[in-house]
Amino acid sequence: MSRPSTPRDAAVAQSFDTALRLHREGQLQRAEFLYRDVLRQAPDHADALNMLGVIGCQTGNFAAGADLIRRALAIAPGNADFLNNLGMALLQGGDPAAARAEFERAVQARPRFAEALFNLGNACLAGANRAEAEKYYRKALKARPDYVDALNNLGNLLRERGEAREAAQHFHRLVGVKPDFAPAHLNLGLALQAQGRVDEALAAFTRAAELDSGLAMAWACRGDCHRQRGEPAAAEHAYQRALDIGGPSVPLLNALGLARFAAGRSGAARACFEQALELDPGVAGTHDNLGMTWAADGDREQAAACFERALGLEPALGSAWRNLAELTREPAAARALARRIETAEKSLAENAVLARGQMAYARGRLLDLCGENEAAFAAWAAANTLRRGRVRFDAAAQERFVDELITTFDAGFFAALGAGRDSSDTPVLIVGMPRSGTTLIEQILAAHGAVHGAGELTFFPEQASALPRAWGSRQGFPRCIAGQAERLTALAPAYLELLRSHGGDADRIIDKMPYNFLYLGLVAAAFSRARVIHCRRDPVATCFSIYTHELAGKHPYAHDQADLVAAYTGYTRVMAHWREHLPLAMLEVDYERVVADLEGEARRLVAFLGLPWDPACLEFHRNRRTVTTASQWQVREPLYTTGRDRWHRYAQHLGVLCEGLGDLAEVAPAPGNGA
Repeated sequence: MSRPSTPRDAAVAQSFDTALRLHREGQLQRAEFLYRDVLRQAPDHADALNMLGVIGCQTGNFAAGADLIRRALAIAPGNADFLNNLGMALLQGGDPAAARAEFERAVQARPRFAEALFNLGNACLAGANRAEAEKYYRKALKARPDYVDALNNLGNLLRERGEAREAAQHFHRLVGVKPDFAPAHLNLGLALQAQGRVDEALAAFTRAAELDSGLAMAWACRGDCHRQRGEPAAAEHAYQRALDIGGPSVPLLNALGLARFAAGRSGAARACFEQALELDPGVAGTHDNLGMTWAADGDREQAAACFERALGLEPALGSAWRNLAELTREPAAARALARRIETAEKSLAENAVLARGQMAYARGRLLDLCGENEAAFAAWAAANTLRRGRVRFDAAAQERFVDELITTFDAGFFAALGAGRDSSDTPVLIVGMPRSGTTLIEQILAAHGAVHGAGELTFFPEQASALPRAWGSRQGFPRCIAGQAERLTALAPAYLELLRSHGGDADRIIDKMPYNFLYLGLVAAAFSRARVIHCRRDPVATCFSIYTHELAGKHPYAHDQADLVAAYTGYTRVMAHWREHLPLAMLEVDYERVVADLEGEARRLVAFLGLPWDPACLEFHRNRRTVTTASQWQVREPLYTTGRDRWHRYAQHLGVLCEGLGDLAEVAPAPGNGA
């Protein structure tokens, strides 16, 4: 028979309830005072001892907190909540093994105790037992499917283990349960990014930053997504925000520098890398990045010194070997460097696919310089095999995209263009396949006093990607713009502002993004007097050059001869369509003609831009402007014909390429189209 309650019991109960309320409100000092007052009146009050122990842990007194909870357990043995709290005190105090034992006792007392199961997972994780941690997180979620912390921890565990797809499922559930929890969106973005779902990841990171503008990692991850999407300006903004929030760090400074470098601002990029080296001079990648800025500005000596410092710190850094190989011109030096690379390759782990590919490309180039054709092609083939395992080219999807371009930007589309197009004659777009001479043509024209070469700008690819979202369309580009030609005139002011940010008040400013050949419909919808220069080169020579160079950016078709044929076929279809329908002046320039008659072709190019002749165009190799493409060293030398037909030395290895491209004869420029 229980003892009847007394007024004193009621007062103790009321004091405890008040203490508990204050505790939940975060008023720890007042709560502690009342818990102690309860214990003065009722020394065996187990709940007060337990909660006083919890406050001890919350204020960092883990040992004292654990002792108080043990006193509570002495009064109420087997109390699952007390056991769970004791486990927390021990875990926070740095004893995961002892904590695990208490959590296990709590689960024995209450088998579906979600918090104890979750904490048991944390104790296993702290003890480096990831498999057991995963098991208990799953059990916690079985007991409570909407358990936010368990969803988050299990998702992170799976993501770190490489199981990004399942991790994303848990984070999606977490976002559904707690939509305003910024870390949930951040972690979802990381899981999506690991799957290559960059657009979705960017949306998740953006939401995380909206919910918590001080979350530096969300901004840094946004920068990574923008870089992956080829959007250096947006990437630079995001990285700068991350730095403003979290302060300077080597990874962020390197990321910001690479974004600036991608935008053609080598000096600004160099400042980032130099600041990173001040923080930590022992990071090989920073020296490598710094070397790339010197190479882009044509300083071989400074570039080589940086690459060698990088290799001194990290002898298997594939990018530094590749960059060093690009500086090499003499066969003897090439042979010696190839031997050094072979030695370094032996130290690589089998799964170091990126470094192996970079070093194989480098060896191929060096062996080619030495005239060792078989060994050179074997190295290139190995590099492309490694790359092909990491990317996928969908020839059918590309063909559908080309079909959509042709049907969207048809004669009717251009006939519907109104008078709202910008009439500026500043923009000059150099287009064509990579390795077709676009950098050479830009370098020739940029030597002219009235012309500025802005490099490969990503404006139109970015806009094509962003239009569906901006317009709220469920159709992707180009289908989203059907019947929307007038809206595209809004692109002109932003593009001109971008050009002016690079070229100031130059009469003509060049954007030499080769893949703008896919977006000339957008250009024509925004501008009435923009000029287009289409660079052409022998199809086999073009594709062979793509195959044997490690190109910056995404070129998924570049690593297989059949894929190269499919990509080149699509390119010729698009250009044939523009020849017939594009309402812009377009000049077609053959690389082989430029090599054979530099002055004649240079004069034709300058005349096409509506400018007086400038003899400096013949001295293009003396132009010290920043060049960041794979052609950076070729365009800093006088024009030679020796490498024009280099692919013939490898014809026996190019059967698929030669056969597939055999019928792809270039169509002559249409009369009156600027030729």
